Amino acid sequence: MKTIKFSLWILFAGLLLCGCTVDQQRPTDVKYIEKTDPTWQQHLKQLQQIKSYQALGQLGYISTKERFSTRFDWQYQNQQNYTLKLYSTLSSETLQIQMHPQGMTISDNKGRQRSAADAKMLLREIIGMDFPLDEFVFWLKGQPKDNSDYLVAENHFLGSFTHLVDGKTWTADYLSYHLNRQPPMPENILLKTEGQTLKIRVDEWNLK
Repeated sequence: MKTIKFSLWILFAGLLLCGCTVDQQRPTDVKYIEKTDPTWQQHLKQLQQIKSYQALGQLGYISTKERFSTRFDWQYQNQQNYTLKLYSTLSSETLQIQMHPQGMTISDNKGRQRSAADAKMLLREIIGMDFPLDEFVFWLKGQPKDNSDYLVAENHFLGSFTHLVDGKTWTADYLSYHLNRQPPMPENILLKTEGQTLKIRVDEWNLK
């Protein structure tokens, strides 16, 4: 476990961000419309029909203990089969988080890996944070979960939501969308929970 955890820090070494880059405040000037809006309901149905997809971009993370920025490649097939690859922009180091029917495996490009049936426990051990990957599946594509408190922006897409996961309240703000594709998909997302901020920029979407 120590070797792969050390590899994680090598991956993010030299990628420290200033706090102002990632830890931005939630927008306060967004106007919202009713959830019953026909255009939003049609868009929501389109999102629900997307069963597998790939998203490539960049993410920045900041907490009370660490901060980093990395490129990512998210490939989702179903709840038991998805992969998150993280790439250093300054070296050849990579880290892969793979969900499979037996649990989760975290590995690096040096051949080091660790697996566990308890995915949340493994993330906590290796990465040192609790992150709701199961919910991230929906959050990334701008689809609110059924039990989330969400708001629809005047652009007729998901504007923000509040969602309770394992006793922690997460908020999300959708800052911009890729409008030149059908359906339009999120471009910049700001995720926050107590002591953690995650800013995501999706550069490319591949829907299947």
